[in-house]
Amino acid sequence: MIQLSDLNEASLLWNLKIRYDRELIYTYTGSILVAVNPYKMFDIYGLDMVKKYEGQILGTLPPHLFAIGSSAYAHLSKEGERQNQVVVISGESGSGKTESTKLVMQYLAAVNKSPSNLITEQILEASPLLESFGNAKTVRNDNSSRFGKYLEVHFKEGVIIGAKVTEYLLEKSRIVTQAPDERNYHVFYEMLTGLSAEQKQKYGLLTPEKYFYLNQGGNCEIDGKYDAEDFQSLLSAMQVLGFTMDEQDNIFRILASVLHLGNVYFHRKQLKHGTEGVEIGSDAEIRWTGHLLQLNVDGIKRALTTKTTEARNERLLTPLSIDQALDARDAFAKALYSALFSWLVQRINSIVFKGTKRTAAISILDIFGFEDFKENSFEQLCINYANENLQFYFNKHIFKLEQQEYARDKIEWQTITYSDNMPVINLIAKKPVGILHLLDDESNFPKATDLSFLEKCHYNHALDELYSRPRMSSLEFGVRHYAGQVWYNVEGFLDKNRDTLRPDVVELLIASKVTMLSRMFQSVRSHHETAKTINKANGRFVTMKPRTPTVAARFHDSLQQLLESMTKCNPWFVRCIKPNNDKAPMKLDMPIVLEQLRYTGMLETIRIRKTGYPIRLKFGHFVERYRYLLRPRGCSLPRGAPFRELCRAILDQATMDGDLPPPGHGHDYQLGTTRVFMRENLERKLEKERADILREAAVTVQVREGKTTKKSFFILKKNSSALL
Repeated sequence: MIQLSDLNEASLLWNLKIRYDRELIYTYTGSILVAVNPYKMFDIYGLDMVKKYEGQILGTLPPHLFAIGSSAYAHLSKEGERQNQVVVISGESGSGKTESTKLVMQYLAAVNKSPSNLITEQILEASPLLESFGNAKTVRNDNSSRFGKYLEVHFKEGVIIGAKVTEYLLEKSRIVTQAPDERNYHVFYEMLTGLSAEQKQKYGLLTPEKYFYLNQGGNCEIDGKYDAEDFQSLLSAMQVLGFTMDEQDNIFRILASVLHLGNVYFHRKQLKHGTEGVEIGSDAEIRWTGHLLQLNVDGIKRALTTKTTEARNERLLTPLSIDQALDARDAFAKALYSALFSWLVQRINSIVFKGTKRTAAISILDIFGFEDFKENSFEQLCINYANENLQFYFNKHIFKLEQQEYARDKIEWQTITYSDNMPVINLIAKKPVGILHLLDDESNFPKATDLSFLEKCHYNHALDELYSRPRMSSLEFGVRHYAGQVWYNVEGFLDKNRDTLRPDVVELLIASKVTMLSRMFQSVRSHHETAKTINKANGRFVTMKPRTPTVAARFHDSLQQLLESMTKCNPWFVRCIKPNNDKAPMKLDMPIVLEQLRYTGMLETIRIRKTGYPIRLKFGHFVERYRYLLRPRGCSLPRGAPFRELCRAILDQATMDGDLPPPGHGHDYQLGTTRVFMRENLERKLEKERADILREAAVTVQVREGKTTKKSFFILKKNSSALL
């Protein structure tokens, strides 16, 4: 797209439209790949395409996701530039990020120097497993990632030797409630359609429509998704990853227990002294839960109908209301599923992670896309905050750092302005009154409410142009994100942020005779800091109960760690575009695409890629890499000339040859004070010429032997170093 002569929104949009109509879903913006979701699979990802793109310089072949994978792999061990790589795949929900992630991983698995090794197969199989447990149907996307994933693939001498998965913010609320036309996590439906009749009887299971946690969205099926087949793929993945039969059985026990808990209901019950409590009206579901989890049935009943409080070293049982009992049931189910999900990630890492000593890494980021539903809650605020940070990371690399480097090296440059979204990030997360910090403050006050949190937001941000109060009196606030205005309903914000599981419930689950389950919740308990005893000024010792980190605080910290890790890598960007809101194959709705192009700053990106110099090499490194290209006969420089002048000579010869404009016409390069600044088309030309020369030399070396071989290679070295 940087070759467009008339650079404006219309030409950009029509370029994508024409290519899409021709089933060309990939387009380059310099080294950035724009991928428009076709909502169907093309036969362009086979081994023949892997071989076609393997080792090729970016831009020499038609745009393709494999070209990004090839470039990342090549740069991982590029002479003089060894640096970890990261492929950042971004876009709104439904734009194709998850499929793109899998395809990049499949490419890396195919081109690594030992593609048939077990560890590579295990890394590949981790993807469908996590997809089953972490993806679900939403109104926007039939296979929406409801968690963030950062996959580090570790290489040693070009061979994949291991990997590590980091997960972010599993959407727990989906486990117990879904909006119309949505589903719970795929694995529930896959299990219920994939288990044999005998196995379903073992776990006390019926059809999906019979479970409250599965039937709230209406239709339990997805067009084009075959849950029974996907269940077999899940079992195959578990087998490849080395899950034992006992582990698989325990996984299904936990999943079945979640479904049984969801069908537990309560009746009001009059207690002594006129107080009101509840009793369980579905004993069969409780008995199944106790049987599957090997828990005391009376203990489960107590956990769902009462709460334990401590006062003056006494334990008091307080009866719950029906609403409180339903909340306790849902908290129990969410705790089971989220603990299982964390265990799965840890189990995968225990198999595929082999340490990082003397290794290089290509990381792939697949994180939830920007979301704006009819009802947006705490999860959407966290998701959109993550996307704001990714947009800032993109802007920082494409605009801010690049233009700072031009200024530092005194390159002639006209500054390109871009939309800086740091003010939105500050509104959400800056101390002390960012929205998430206000939420944390309120979450630490037992008497605080969602309304008191909202009032503090209004009080602190009423004058901020990025913040909006509702015109009508409602539990909402608005944030003007880089992708547009989103209204958030604060109902449930405090409970979701606290995400507390009562200590008595944790102890109940630790007492399970299912060792795997017991250890899961021992881990949950250990995540809570132990109480600290401090010596006060008056000499008295006081035991302080530490505050448990909130969901927002943990997510913010993990997000900062992610960004810090990515900052140390060389990034490759894939911008996924959703073509329509109907999930319809090969239909491009131009207003929807244009909106995404605008808020991602694609026009400004093309402009800086068209006029900028994204390739930057120090003079010495440039000469070392491209000295073979300098023909002594066409150069008047004396022996021992400065590196800067040698760089100019090599570049002048390159730009005088072929289809590139001559020096001074088009400025495909500039020489700064310490580095060469080049455009991507010039780098492609240099790399091609270098590869051709080295290939010819290699052929000569293979054909000749002994002294003749040494002599031919010496001549190449001598010619290239005659001026050094």
